[in-house]
Amino acid sequence: MRRGFRLRPKEWLHMIAPDRASDLKITVLNPMGYPPEITRKSAAPRLESLDGKTIYLVDARFDDSIELLKQVQAWFADHMAGVTTKIVSMSAYYGHDDPVTWEEIKANGDAAIVGVGHCSTCAPAVATHAITIDTKYGVPTVAIHTDKFDRVVKSVTRMAGLPSAPTVFVPQPVMGKTAAELRAYVDGNDPITGRPVMLEIVEALTTALSAA
Repeated sequence: MRRGFRLRPKEWLHMIAPDRASDLKITVLNPMGYPPEITRKSAAPRLESLDGKTIYLVDARFDDSIELLKQVQAWFADHMAGVTTKIVSMSAYYGHDDPVTWEEIKANGDAAIVGVGHCSTCAPAVATHAITIDTKYGVPTVAIHTDKFDRVVKSVTRMAGLPSAPTVFVPQPVMGKTAAELRAYVDGNDPITGRPVMLEIVEALTTALSAA
């Protein structure tokens, strides 16, 4: 057989098993597989107002996430002084669940903001943690991501059973930006929706989610 020349199965089978050439059967597997089962989840009831409430700002511990959350905290101090904010960092790597921190938020907080999802692994993790706090611990929660990962986040929230999970986007990147640049993100518009970032965050914690 010449190099680079291939015979079809029916062409070579008679060479090695002439009596079975007509019995050749090939089993083909469907590469599409089966879609995973999705269990729908219900979000926590939203707050009537943020005034007098305590909001946890949860740092996912990916590069400079906490720096953006500091600017979110500063925004609340400037514009909604009746809101108490507390920044906490996850106790370990963002890829792991953190029930100890979630229990603290449930016991001492009224709402949570988790961020920032600004890489291919931390964006899914941030989305998942926000859904866990919201649906399992009963605390209204919104996640902050950078705009480059909007499709990833939509897929994760859909597969996690809460496609309407509140998400707000800021520009990419967050890492390496100055405090002034990050404050401009917070004061600016969501690059996906074109609406003010902080308006979306407040609405996410005070407006009932759609049933979509």
